[in-house]
This record gives sequence, structure tokens and C-alpha cells, in this order.
Amino acid sequence: MKQNYLKKFLPHIMAIAIFIVISAIYFSPILKGLELQQSDMMNFKGGAKELIDYKESTGKAASWTNSMFGGMPSYQIQSPSTNNVLIPLSAPLKLWGFQLNLGIVFLYMLGFYVFIVALGGSPWIGIIAGISFALASYNIIIIEVGHITKAWAMSMMAPILGGMILVFRKKYLSGSAIFIFSLALQIYFNHIQITYYTMIAGVVLGLTYFIYSIKDKQVKDFLIGVGILIVGALISIMPTSAQLMLNKEYVAHTMRGGSELTIKPKGDTQTKNDKGLTIDYAYGWSYGVGESMSVLIPDARGGGSSDQRWEKNAENRIRTAQSVAPAKGQDPNVNQVVNQYVGATYWGEQPFTAGTVYFGAIVIFLAILGFLLLKGRERWWLLGATIISFILSWGNNFMAINEWLFYNLPLYNKFRTPSMALVLANVTLVIAAFLGLKEFFSQDLDAKKRKKSLFIAGGIAGGITLLCAIMPEMFASFSSSKDDVFNQWLGSSYIQALFDDRKALFVSDSWRSFLLIAFAFGSLFLFATDKLKKSNIIVAILGVLILFDLWGVDKRYLTETNFKRSQETAILATPADEEIYKLNEQNKVNHYRVYNMSVNTFNDATTSYFHPSIGGYHGAKLQRYQDIIDFYMTNQNYVQNDLSDTSKIRTNQLRQLYFQFKGQIPPINFGVLNMLDAKYFVLPLGEKGQGVAIQNSEACGAAWFVPTIDWARDANEEILKLDNFDPRKVAIVDVKFKGIAKPIAQADPNASVVFEKAADNNPEYLKYTTSSTTEGILVCSEIYYAEDWKCYIDGKETPYFRANYILRGVNVPAGKHVVEFKLESSTYKTFNLISLLGSILICLIILLPILYPIYKNRKNKTTTPTQPANKKK
Repeated sequence: MKQNYLKKFLPHIMAIAIFIVISAIYFSPILKGLELQQSDMMNFKGGAKELIDYKESTGKAASWTNSMFGGMPSYQIQSPSTNNVLIPLSAPLKLWGFQLNLGIVFLYMLGFYVFIVALGGSPWIGIIAGISFALASYNIIIIEVGHITKAWAMSMMAPILGGMILVFRKKYLSGSAIFIFSLALQIYFNHIQITYYTMIAGVVLGLTYFIYSIKDKQVKDFLIGVGILIVGALISIMPTSAQLMLNKEYVAHTMRGGSELTIKPKGDTQTKNDKGLTIDYAYGWSYGVGESMSVLIPDARGGGSSDQRWEKNAENRIRTAQSVAPAKGQDPNVNQVVNQYVGATYWGEQPFTAGTVYFGAIVIFLAILGFLLLKGRERWWLLGATIISFILSWGNNFMAINEWLFYNLPLYNKFRTPSMALVLANVTLVIAAFLGLKEFFSQDLDAKKRKKSLFIAGGIAGGITLLCAIMPEMFASFSSSKDDVFNQWLGSSYIQALFDDRKALFVSDSWRSFLLIAFAFGSLFLFATDKLKKSNIIVAILGVLILFDLWGVDKRYLTETNFKRSQETAILATPADEEIYKLNEQNKVNHYRVYNMSVNTFNDATTSYFHPSIGGYHGAKLQRYQDIIDFYMTNQNYVQNDLSDTSKIRTNQLRQLYFQFKGQIPPINFGVLNMLDAKYFVLPLGEKGQGVAIQNSEACGAAWFVPTIDWARDANEEILKLDNFDPRKVAIVDVKFKGIAKPIAQADPNASVVFEKAADNNPEYLKYTTSSTTEGILVCSEIYYAEDWKCYIDGKETPYFRANYILRGVNVPAGKHVVEFKLESSTYKTFNLISLLGSILICLIILLPILYPIYKNRKNKTTTPTQPANKKK
């Protein structure tokens, strides 16, 4: 019995061991104590620092952060503390104890292995399929740049679809368990756009099975399967329901939820969308139609800004450009632009990219073979989902369809970066490749069909790559929309050299793909002609070829040079940061924000690592805050010059510097920044652009009383009234708050407010002590978010209103009072209970396919009648 169990589980143990070894070898520098330098993770470190520190000191996960954009919900930065069983269950899968990025590659491979084995493929085919998906270039590149939640979510796409197929094949126990657990994990990993693409694949799969159920007169079985999957999806959502509902509330108020404004800032020509992102913004990173050939030939449109093969050529080209440009008397900023663009291999349609999207020449060849060999529903759902994936990825390069989809496909306008849709094709093509390989080795396959399909697939994949190698101009012009500026600066001879380099790389990779396909074709040909009858040997040969292929391309983008010592990946305080700390200590400041203009303010979260920041980095900012950025922080048309008030210029060093260096400093609207308590500005005036910290003496502080309310009829008027306003003299309030916000007859000029910082630095609690001889209108420099925050005066809940478009205001009675704001989400309380119930169900569902066969075997043993002994005649 023990030998049978060992024989049964040994291939799976070996698969896990192989996956760990491959992951460990690729990320071997971490075994030496090095860390992967990831741009997005640097921003995550900055934006999450306050939350991490608070959780380490208290054990609680805060749902609000004050470190970015004046304050914002943290649901998309850190998961709230919930009764979610997936948190401990996912830890071993991520290999947290070993290394985060290693765990991602392991999870990629494991997910695909589960898919192939569950659908009847051999463990060896499952191992190669897992490697093929894990090492596809995009899947490695997103680790290099730090898109970690996206990677985790992608690893669950194949097992989710595999679970669906098993359910439709009436394997209800195993299918529903795989589907529910995989989907629950993907939802927990919290990358909704990847879940959306998985859903699209699931819909295509379901529609295909429905059509065939009508054809085969099995509609009843199909409907049972759909019912099981719908119930399973609802159960999958339950453990993460608290986080999902909080995010649902939050998204409605973010850039993904659209803007209330029907006006644009002066000079803005972008199309507005009141239901989601603007189409210009959402389709900013659209894959080119011709660029899609990169899935077969890595350098179909070049590589990226960090392609290791290009460094020598880039250095020579940069030196040439830098020497030519000054001689021609061109723009003095040429060096910066040349370093950014000429030093990169990429020449496709996107603004820039970290690297090519390459699925593997052998994988594409096998996928074509798979489409020829797979039958009926499996062929058509995979082909349909693949085509949809490519169409979506083309974004604004295929507006004939994609414009309609953007405005009509449910929820689609909440997402950006259409090129990300290729993750779906990556999954479906690997599935087609290895389910097709399973069919190729099947003894039931007609030998004639096996050979014919092999020659057709080889002819298509090999033929395209061969034509690209010998006649490259048929497939590319090797020019880019960015080349005009180089032609202007550096001349046509330089541009021709650039074209020649691009062509050389394209031809080189075309030959590379052709040869790899030829080797793969040859190994399968040996099997098809009975020269080599053991399929496992062929699988091993293909595995080595695929590993060589993908590993080689991946190493162009993620190599040992990307790993640094911990000191090199740390965010270090600048002299400006140290100066701010010093001033805070001297002046006993307990509330402030920093406006850092020496970095890309609204795409950089390093400032947030040290201070509460006006800026930061996040893909789903609150829409009203983004409106303020568009109107008053990045728009020269709304600068508050206030030239008439010379006393402010004399007493505020910041204003003096602004007027002195006006051309070198981004636009400043003092009224808006003062109301956000921007007590410190970091100006790019030091040596080599190093920031210099300057105190802003006009910052309003944590809270202040204003004497009057200026009513705004709607959001348009509300934001326009902020132009050249004085936040200490007036509060701009929408008329819809007239039942809450009350004007006062007379204000106390000596009214005071004292802000008390929470002893444990709790981001979810604010306390003010007020003193006034009259009723007052208190404005707090905190971002208005009524979904979660409640206001209390002397312990009694009190309604509050939105002031100055994004801040909080409350009427405070005369006398001395304690005003508190507490983050108390009723949504969290309700759905945290549902999370607990869902967690219990998930555990039972995982155990059921394991325990039920054991129960069934025991029952069969106890009910089997004893055979009577033979009697001698």
C-alpha cells in the first residue's frame, strides 16, 4: 500500500522539487543575501511605510494612510485585517520564508502543472507547461519592475479555467474544489484587472460549452455545471468579501469611478469620462498590431530600456549623439533625451516598455499544432479567447472595435494598459500547446493526421520566422514615431544607423526562433515516424529546448545585475528630509505635509517614506484629489501669484524663491497648498537638482476656523472658486450640504484649535481641542471620505460636510470642545462576518475531495460480503 502511494505521489513531489530548483537558480543572487531592485516596489515601500510601521507596533492593519496625497484609503495598498483563511493558506505557496520573487515563479509553474495534470496530461507534460508559462518574458519582467500582485493573480488563471472544464466534464468534486480555491486565491491577491481577463476567458469557455451542449443534447448537464460554478464563485468571493466591498466603495470615488466635473482645466484637451477613466489615459499603453509578432520573435519591435545585449551599442550611439548635437547647435537638453530613447532597443507603439512580450517560438509552434489536433469545444474556446486577448491588447491601435468595447463592455473603462490583456493569450496558447502535445502522443491519433498536423504547424511557425529572417522588410519598416526628433537633432545618417541596428536584431532573433522551431519539429518528427517511440524522451527534449529559449530571452531583462545589496535598494533620507526633521523638532510640529518638487511629485512615493506627502504614487487616487492636481498643481493657468500682497512676499521665503526662480519651479497655487497644510516645500534648486527644503509660513495647520461659507452650485463651481482664494477667510461648500453646513452670524477672531497626535500614530484617529466664544466653522486639512470617517463632538456623533472641494468641515458650538474623527466602517463590520463564514466553507471544500474517497473506500470494505469458502465434494 505504501509503495502504491509513493508511486502515485512521486511525480508530483518531483515536479515541486524541479519548480523550486528552477526558481532558486534563476533567483540565485538572493541566496547570497542580495535583493531585487524593483521600481514599483520602491514606490510601494514609500507609500506603505506608515502602514507597515503601525502594524508592526500595534499588530493592527490600518485602513487609511496619511503618507500620500494628503491622506487616502489604504485598501489598495495593504489588505485590512479580516477573517480570511486565505492569508495563512497562501503563505506556503508564496514561499514567504524563502524569498518573495522566487515564490512567484514557483506559483506560476505550480498553477499550470495543476491544470495539465487535472485534465489528464502526464506529470512530465505538466512540468514543461509550467516552465513554459513561468518563463514567458512578460511574466519575468513584471517581477523585475515589481508588479507583484499582478504576478500572483496571473498564476491562478490556468487552474481556475481547469476547474471550470472539470465541472463541465461532470467531475464535480475535484473541479469545484480546484475552481473555488484558485479563484478565491486570485481574488485575495487583489489584482482585479487580471481577474477580469480570467472572467472573459471563462465566459468564452462557458459559451462554447453551451453551444456544444445544445448540439449534443446535454443542456441539463451544462446547466448543472453552471449552477455549481456560480455557487462556487460566490463562495470564492466570501473570504475576501470585506476587502472587496471596501474597495467597491472606494473605487466609486477614484479615477476609476469617473469625475463629477463637466469642465476641463484650461489647456486640457483630453476627453472626459464621467463613468471611469478617460479613453486617452486608459489606452496609453496599447500594443501595436505588428508588435504582436513579438510573441514569436522577441525583437519584433525591439526589447526594452534594460536589454543587456544593447548596452555596448547604446553607449557608442549615445557618445555619437552627444558629440553631434552640440556641434549642430541643437537643444541643450539633447543628452537627457538621447540617453532615454537612443539607449533603448524598443521602437514599438507604446510610450516605453521594460521589455518584449515573448511567449516562446516553440510554444507558438506547439500551440498551432494544438489548434490542429484539439477537437471541438477545447479548440474553439481557446482560439476565441486568444483572438479576443490580442484585440483588447491593441487598444487605440484598433479603435474600430476597442472604442466600442471601452464604452460598452461592463466595467472595462475602469482599467488601463490594454497591452496587459496579452496575459490571457499567454495562458490560452500554453494550454493549447500542451493539451495539443498530449493529443499528439495519444495512441488513438491517426498516424497520418499526426504527420499532416506536424507539417502544417511547422510550415506556419517556421515559415513565418524564415521569411522574417530573409525578407525582414516585408514585416517591419524599422522606424518609430519617436525618430523624428532624432532626425531633427542628429541627421539622417545617424537615423539610418539606428534602423540598421534594429534590423540586425530583428533578423538575428528571427533566425533564432526558426532554428528553435526546427529542432522542436525534428524531435516530434522522430516520434511521428516511429524513430523514437518513448514520448517522455521527446517531452524532455522539448523541455530543454523551451528552457534554453525562454531563459535566454529572460536574461536580457532580469539578470544578476538587477540584484543589489540591501543598502543599495534602501530609500535613504536626503539633506532636505533631514532639514525637515530638524525644523519639526525645533518648532514642535505635530502636523504637516511636504510638497516635494525635486522628484516627479505625483508619480514618486519616496517622500512618503519619511513624511506625510502632498504627492505619492498610486494608480487609483481619489478623483477629487486628481482634479485638484489637474487644476491647481500642474497647470500654469491656475497659479496663485498674489502679486498685489507684497507683505506675503516679504514674510514668506517660499514666495520670494518662487518669484525669483519662476521658470525653474512648477506652478504653485498657494491657497490650495496652504489648505493642505503643505508646511514644507522641497524645491529643485540645489546642486544637480538636489532638493532644498523651504518652510511655508502660510500653511493653515491641522485645522482652523473660518468666518464665512461661499456656496457653490455644483462641483464645477466648487473647484473654480478655489482659484486665488484664501482658505483662512472662507470655506467653499457645495449647496447640497446646506442642511449640515450652517453659516454663522459672527466669528470669534481669537478662536483656537489644538491638534493632538495619537500616541500610537494611529492613522484612523484624529483629535482636535477647540475654544471659541461663538459657534464656529471648523475646516480640517484632511481629505473628505464620508464612506468610512465619522465625526464626534464631545463623544456625540455629529454630521460633517465637504469643504474646499476635498477637505472636511464641521460646525462646532461655542465653548471648549473635543472634536474627533474616527474611521468606523459599517461595511467592514458586516462583511468581516461573511469572510469568516466563507473561510470555513473554503476549508471544507478543500478537504472534501481528499476525505470523500477515503470514506467511500472504507464504506465499500465494510459492505462487501465475505466470499464463502469452497467445500470439498
